[in-house]
Amino acid sequence: MRSKRNLIMLLLFALTIILSACNHNKPAVLSMNELRDLAQRGEELTWEDFDAYPFEDVGSGLYIRKYEINDDYHVLVGGGSVDAAPLYINLVKRNGEKIDIRYDDIDHFILN
Repeated sequence: MRSKRNLIMLLLFALTIILSACNHNKPAVLSMNELRDLAQRGEELTWEDFDAYPFEDVGSGLYIRKYEINDDYHVLVGGGSVDAAPLYINLVKRNGEKIDIRYDDIDHFILN
């Protein structure tokens, strides 16, 4: 009886580890709050700062990665090489207006 209980506990433990590993690998969508935090780094921002988030490669000739935030906004990170600093990191409204988050105020942009 005791060995059966130990086996069940071991299986439950293994299942918990497997499920937590699966959830950990699920990419997180970039949120506006996370973007605000990133923007505080200014010119120190790199391609690697966005590694945790899923993106769509939309570049042709340049590296341009598109990160969805919500239905109204996305971020475009672009440059000639992912080994060099990005040329721009733009927060873009669906109407096409944009700012570079390294230099401009995100909250002011959203409110206007």
